[in-house]
Amino acid sequence: MFNIEEMLDKIEGNTDKIADILACEGRLDIEQIKELSNLYDKRQEMLDGLKEWYKTEEAIEYFKKKENTFEKRITAITDKDKKQLDNIEKRANDLKSKLKEMRKQKSVLIYSKEI
Repeated sequence: MFNIEEMLDKIEGNTDKIADILACEGRLDIEQIKELSNLYDKRQEMLDGLKEWYKTEEAIEYFKKKENTFEKRITAITDKDKKQLDNIEKRANDLKSKLKEMRKQKSVLIYSKEI
């Protein structure tokens, strides 16, 4: 028997761990990036399990009784995840800007060295 409440707790806990890592100021080190990758891999496995469960009779019975509860939990998880994805996008854009600036400075240095 699939324990949906336990699975949602695990997904939410995983989401919170991701949020904790992303809450760190500054650049992420290689260990943090590896941990994020592992957490997202585990999350995908859990979501795949949830997807399989969703197709079962057990899921149909669960939704007859607790559809609102499930919807609230999933909405809370997806809202947290959206904030995290926005954070990742912001960090990527910041790094992109810094890389552009570094390339520009490098080009100026090369040009001034040639003169």
